[in-house]
Amino acid sequence: MDEIFKQYGSTIITVLAIIAVIGIITLVIGNDANSIVYKAFSDLISNFYSSAGGVVPGP
Repeated sequence: MDEIFKQYGSTIITVLAIIAVIGIITLVIGNDANSIVYKAFSDLISNFYSSAGGVVPGP
């Protein structure tokens, strides 16, 4: 077990850090239409298109 951590310790820590960052981003941003960030971004895009001439793209 000690040899594994000596050889692959930094790789294991990097993988765990990446997984943790992905998990935190998923919790903060959300992954459906009910999340706060999704609603804000959707409103931003809608307001941009309505200010640009009223043409709103379809789904």
